[in-house]
Amino acid sequence: MTRVIRSFYKASFEEIGAELLLDREESFHLSKVLRRVKGDRIEVLDGRGIRAKAECLEVTSQSVRVSILEIQKLPQVIPQIRMLISLTKSGGWEDLIKPLTELGVNQVTPLITERTEVKMDKKKFENKKNKCEKLAMEGCKQSGNPWLPGIDDPQTLASYLSECDRPIFMASLAAGVSGLSIDQNIQAFDILVGPEGGWTVNEERMSKANGARFFSLGSSTLRTETAVLSSLAVARNQFLD
Repeated sequence: MTRVIRSFYKASFEEIGAELLLDREESFHLSKVLRRVKGDRIEVLDGRGIRAKAECLEVTSQSVRVSILEIQKLPQVIPQIRMLISLTKSGGWEDLIKPLTELGVNQVTPLITERTEVKMDKKKFENKKNKCEKLAMEGCKQSGNPWLPGIDDPQTLASYLSECDRPIFMASLAAGVSGLSIDQNIQAFDILVGPEGGWTVNEERMSKANGARFFSLGSSTLRTETAVLSSLAVARNQFLD
């Protein structure tokens, strides 16, 4: 199978024949890392549902100019999935942004729980958010997913529960909890993964009162990062044609 070379263009474009000038970072990557030259074909994504075929008209390490040959406007994948992930000391949730984007998650929310030990001021998170947005673009280019996920500011569990208006599924370490099962008629839902020590009794009680459904990923104690990807894989598998 021929590898598809993809690039990102952040501004909107919707016309065949349009000429786009890629930014310096994308241009350098295409010319020096991927060794593209004039006349090569690539795909261009905008992160808002556009996937376009394009031809390289001019290629330098500073700028790449392409002409749009064909445009697809793709809807978001149904069901829409929001992942809420407990902040961890290791910062592992950031490393999840790329694979979550590849798997088509619509929104990612760092979650502050009663066992969260990480303290993050607004400026520090903004720096991390910029990094996450770049990782999300890498995930789009890797997978061909034309939709960038939304990346939220950290939110407490209590605040989230007070405003959530769609089905909630929470990974749980509690005994007697069954595996993840989702009604295939659901159009959108949220998956919550807590810290490695699990949710507190108070958090489970509060979540249950707000309609959350608990599920198990087995008897092993998983790292947060492993639990997140496992949960998403199980959920996505239930909606395969």
